[in-house]
Amino acid sequence: MKFSIAELGRLLSDYPGIKHYRVAYSGGLDSTVLLTAMARLRDTGANWSLSAVHVHHGLQPEADAWPGHCTRLCSELDTPLEMLAVDASPGQGESPEAAARNARYQALATLMNEDEALLTGHHLDDQAETLLLQLMRGSGLPGLAAMPAESPFSSGLLIRPLLGFSRDELKQYAVDKKLEWVEDSSNEDVRFDRNFIRQRILPELRSRWPSVVQTVSRSAGHMAEAASLLDELAESDLQCILDRQGCFIDINGLRRLSEARQRNLMRHWLRITGLSVPSQKQLHHILHDVLNSRPDATPCVRWSGVEIRRYRDRLYAIPSPLQHHASSQIPWDLSGPLSIRGVGFIRPSLVEGQGLPVSLQGMPGLEIRFRQGGESIQPVRRKHKHDLKKLFQEAGIPCWVRDRTPMLYQYEKVVAVAGLCVCEPFQVGKGEQGLMLEWEQAFN
Repeated sequence: MKFSIAELGRLLSDYPGIKHYRVAYSGGLDSTVLLTAMARLRDTGANWSLSAVHVHHGLQPEADAWPGHCTRLCSELDTPLEMLAVDASPGQGESPEAAARNARYQALATLMNEDEALLTGHHLDDQAETLLLQLMRGSGLPGLAAMPAESPFSSGLLIRPLLGFSRDELKQYAVDKKLEWVEDSSNEDVRFDRNFIRQRILPELRSRWPSVVQTVSRSAGHMAEAASLLDELAESDLQCILDRQGCFIDINGLRRLSEARQRNLMRHWLRITGLSVPSQKQLHHILHDVLNSRPDATPCVRWSGVEIRRYRDRLYAIPSPLQHHASSQIPWDLSGPLSIRGVGFIRPSLVEGQGLPVSLQGMPGLEIRFRQGGESIQPVRRKHKHDLKKLFQEAGIPCWVRDRTPMLYQYEKVVAVAGLCVCEPFQVGKGEQGLMLEWEQAFN
């Protein structure tokens, strides 16, 4: 397929709701072709606006000259340009490529609105390189599906309109239109995996199979279709065992599935929750050790920022919580929301016929504390005091949540336990306005 402005317009006609396109513009060949073609398409009377975004990673001295090049072309195209500087230094265990990519997309995500789309210059060769990279990493179907033509991104969409065109086709277009672009010398450095595949592996494959890029990319499409079918199966399975609030899955229901469907469901559940997927070894540990532990045990499997926990016959997936000091005593007058690191937000909410007296707001001696062990409280409509631990157990509150549960004190008397109860004698009467403590848990 030969690249043309008309073909680009046909591809974008699938997105009538987009009012503004942002082109991720590095100054290189691919994004230069995309930006100039989009500007020409806009000038034909399109009903959307256009801008460009250049992300400066600061990884090499020559990159300091690229913003000037980008500014000149955008001026010629009468297209607004935004400059973003990021810190792309890799973290421990993170590759330079991954660090730069993550920093770039995090910065770009801050610009997006609901009726906007980010356009990137990824093309057919990039798709083939991605699939080969994922093969070398032993990826499953989602990884082997490589890059989708479109996906949700921040508040808008991420669209890759050049995936159907090869690097050679885009270069021929650029030469024919006498376009100028910058060359990134780091693309020649074969110490980076993608460059090694691009410079060494693909040319060798192409010498034997000239259409290897098209063939491999077609395989990525087949993988994407198979991955989509597995997602549909996982979603169907998940709806049968996920609680209504989406907090946990039923272990007995999970056990009724075959092991392959269990693995498929767990990966899907974690992805849609926004958590990282475990390794094969970690997943085996969850499905064999956690699921088969005693009902009164509270096993936990951890990996990068994620915890899988069991409580009774429920399986929870949560972000690893920040450190929390249970000995903290935090003054709070109930007049507005309170944010506590590692605990979350507590808000007083007006209700009728239940909760705390509004008159408590601003009273002396009010503060938030946390469970130390051995507390006894008297919830409303209970005749006697009860051990707090047993009340947590009655309410089905998991053990790892209990030490972080905010407790409102007035001096040495427990007034209320967030998410659990109001204590005697603080409950308002029937028909009176009261304050309920709403607790939004935070893990990071």
